[in-house]
Amino acid sequence: MKALAPLLALSVLSLSACATTETPPVVPTPVVIPSSLQPQPIMLFDVQKEGRKLYTLNDEFPYCDKLTGKVVVVPKWFRTDFASVPWFGQFAVNTDGPTIRAAIVHDWLYAIGEPGKRQDADDIFYRAMRKWGVSEIEARIAYNAVRTGGEKGYGLASDWVFVNPAFPSARFPAPFAKPKTGVIMTLPQCKGFEEMVARGWKAYPLYPAPVTPTVSQPPKKKPLFGIG
Repeated sequence: MKALAPLLALSVLSLSACATTETPPVVPTPVVIPSSLQPQPIMLFDVQKEGRKLYTLNDEFPYCDKLTGKVVVVPKWFRTDFASVPWFGQFAVNTDGPTIRAAIVHDWLYAIGEPGKRQDADDIFYRAMRKWGVSEIEARIAYNAVRTGGEKGYGLASDWVFVNPAFPSARFPAPFAKPKTGVIMTLPQCKGFEEMVARGWKAYPLYPAPVTPTVSQPPKKKPLFGIG
């Protein structure tokens, strides 16, 4: 037993050293990747246009083009399908990716259809794509598509549509008259734009309280001979 005592002591010391130097297993922290689009658009289920899904914005979507300083704000409840890009460039518009940010701005400028400003809208579209991280190749594909085939979709009255997502099948009048231009203001190099938005600035008047659409009932038949 005396001969085993040193060995037991050594074993205890070894175990004690392991207990003090061993680090607990590292638990990986989940990485939360923010959405590519804020505010989130709301998809209108079972409502489509020419086979394309339709979306409506749940808040204003502001953008400032740094090259020109033009501030464009897409209003709440504006309906969009990201389809101001012709069909042969649609594959470059990923509805889960950053391209849709620029596509919403482009759809809005096309819906307004300011005369003589189509190329301005297309150029803003391209720069917005690049700002929000779209690759040069994808941005060029989408840009060339709108330059080549976008003219027929510019200024269409059918694109001036606003949808309350609570009543996707109902048709409400637009909250304001169509403006002559999609540019709200000009801020040289967009100075102060982000601070202005962070303070809660809104470009458009507040919507009135939503009214539940009424369904007209057929007139009741008069009782025969006044009976019933």
